Amino acid sequence: MTVAETRILAVDGGQSAVRVRLSSGGAASAPGVSWRGPETLASVAATIIDSWQAAGAEPVGTAVLGLTTVPSDRAGCARLAELVSDAVGADRVVVCDDGITSHAGAFHGGWGVALSVGTGVACALRGPADSTTRLIGGHGYLLGDEGGAYWIGRAGLGAVLRAGDGRGPGTILARAAEAQFGALSDLPIRIHSSDRAVDEIAHFAPAVLVAAAGDDRVAMNIIDTAVDELALVARTAREHIGGPDRTPLVILGRLGAQLRPRLVERLSAESDAFDPRSPLGDALDGAFVISQAGAAGLYTWTRG
Repeated sequence: MTVAETRILAVDGGQSAVRVRLSSGGAASAPGVSWRGPETLASVAATIIDSWQAAGAEPVGTAVLGLTTVPSDRAGCARLAELVSDAVGADRVVVCDDGITSHAGAFHGGWGVALSVGTGVACALRGPADSTTRLIGGHGYLLGDEGGAYWIGRAGLGAVLRAGDGRGPGTILARAAEAQFGALSDLPIRIHSSDRAVDEIAHFAPAVLVAAAGDDRVAMNIIDTAVDELALVARTAREHIGGPDRTPLVILGRLGAQLRPRLVERLSAESDAFDPRSPLGDALDGAFVISQAGAAGLYTWTRG
């Protein structure tokens, strides 16, 4: 076996950023990719390849792609794997949801609930006797992702626009929105015409958190509802796992870290239900775990 055949390319592809890391140590990142209809697959492949080149462009034998934008069918997964393989040289490509790689990194292949809160939301769960990891919640920015940064940012901007119309209470979020996006009079037009609208809206979530900390009632209600939604996902995941033991819980993502104290407090009302823990690693670490431990239940493409 050659050196290249033993190398691994790990990919964590989200809507805000795509990160790659080579087993030899090279790493790089690029702006993330959101769903864009038929062109999403090509955009994801191009971003992964560009990031791989920035990380050193070393040929690899295996690539593990943990993505928010996983193709919906095996044909799409195969096409994505082929595009990436043709560039990086991999004979084996695993394609899966980034919630799966996050769970593998957080628990190093062990069991528990991994709740990832970034631009979107992914909740991955695995029971002590399970061989595969399952996903609940999420469902993307159009249909779900309740409690994620896009969801919070959209709620915040919506509140600003309602207040401007006189349809809702005043909020200091108006000043924050103007500072971040410019004049509010044509904000909807500019957001809807942006190629990175999801990411731009998600980047308003920190302003909502700041306003909530400053006792703005509108922002406080948004954040409280977000925490309620995330707590519901965690509770539902535990119900799926079952069993009398306290369920290990890891909360991941930049926004997850900010909401963690509120979420843990909310869940603490159910005594002995959860065992909150720090993650053992991140999604890129999880991609390496999957590359070595197998990929039960995941799409795996092999050359030939």
